[in-house]
Amino acid sequence: MTLTRASLYAAVAAVSLCSGGLLMAAQSAAPAAPTPPGRQLGPPPGAGNLLEDDVNNAPPAPVEEKPIIPVAPPQARPSRAPDTSTDRTKMLLGEVEILDIPLDQIPNYREIMRGIVTDLATYAHARDQKFIVTTRGGFDMLAWSQREYELAEVKRDPLAKEPADTILRVGTPLRLYIQGLNGLVLNGQFCAPLRVPHDDLDDMKKLGLKFLSIDHCKDAAGAQSALQASIKTSVVSHTDIDRADIFTAVPKAKPQPENPRNVQVLGDARNMLVMLDSANYASREEWLAALQSTNYDVLITDAFYKGKQNLTKAEVHGLKFKQMGARRLVLARMDVGFAEDQRYYWKREWRIGEPSWIQAFVPDHPGQYVVEFWNPAWKAIVGKYFTGLMDLGFDGVVFDGVEAYRRWEFRTPLDPGQADAARATKPRASTAAAPAQPK
Repeated sequence: MTLTRASLYAAVAAVSLCSGGLLMAAQSAAPAAPTPPGRQLGPPPGAGNLLEDDVNNAPPAPVEEKPIIPVAPPQARPSRAPDTSTDRTKMLLGEVEILDIPLDQIPNYREIMRGIVTDLATYAHARDQKFIVTTRGGFDMLAWSQREYELAEVKRDPLAKEPADTILRVGTPLRLYIQGLNGLVLNGQFCAPLRVPHDDLDDMKKLGLKFLSIDHCKDAAGAQSALQASIKTSVVSHTDIDRADIFTAVPKAKPQPENPRNVQVLGDARNMLVMLDSANYASREEWLAALQSTNYDVLITDAFYKGKQNLTKAEVHGLKFKQMGARRLVLARMDVGFAEDQRYYWKREWRIGEPSWIQAFVPDHPGQYVVEFWNPAWKAIVGKYFTGLMDLGFDGVVFDGVEAYRRWEFRTPLDPGQADAARATKPRASTAAAPAQPK
């Protein structure tokens, strides 16, 4: 059955939730329909794709709204801690500053990110039940965390008597979020020192998730060992010896194991290729030819040649077939947690603080920016981008940047003693004006 834009609008409206959803910039090309009560879930149907004409003639950006999360001015930089997981997080994020927010007002940042992913997945599956939704990283978003439990305890009314069986326990799988996902791309499951325990993987597999892994190994022997380990555990792996995580070349070797069968769902896949950076290819035709000449079951790529020239629907369709002729899956990578200055949505006048939701540079990733990912203006960009990917005919998406919440959690420690110690070790930073608080 073919969905018209009007019927698609009704399908999306039927799965709408009550509040806090994505606010989209694009306007539907379909005749105006009555606005359903509450928020609209996901991008509006018929919003169009990411064509150059669409970019040049895009409607004005939405007026920046007041932040929906309290963001206080930075007070002090945390002192260096022993070699703990928190310290490793800090090393990955760079020097960040503690935010002076009362404990009972600290938001659940990872739940907000779950909400973004869930909204997009719900919209996608209402439009196309076969559309594949995965994230890169974010395994610890699949279950209720210790921090979330402690944060809920802080916010719970001390006078309220709640039965123990109504309080969510640490480690409880979040089934609503998991149901929106088809799979998850792990980082370094077979070549990195920090890996998801196999028992935890098995538990999530039982809930229907398919796992893939991107492994950057030290040498060819390590890559081969990682590949064999991934095959044994039924995890589809991209392995290489490139530590840069930029995916600039199509390998000449055949995929292992090579699969002559058609691949229609993630569970049928036996191998995958991640190829995101097309800068080394002189033309989009050369880049596309390199991708088409492979026999990989899953191709994770970018929807744009050199960041700004979007693929056409016909070009995406051409990528869906291996060189041998069998069908494969083509997934588009999309960042939901960080802005990138080579993308079509980036405006020349943008910089740190202008607009206010652009917060900082991303260490070791030139051209990437930390954003307030909950901000309606950013959500509007994400929504239109996602609509465009679906319009171009991709089989699915890999949401990158879902772990952006880590930076905000690190800036808002729940242990008052930890925060006080951090503030005592450094002089107070210059006082910046705090963003206006919501009324």
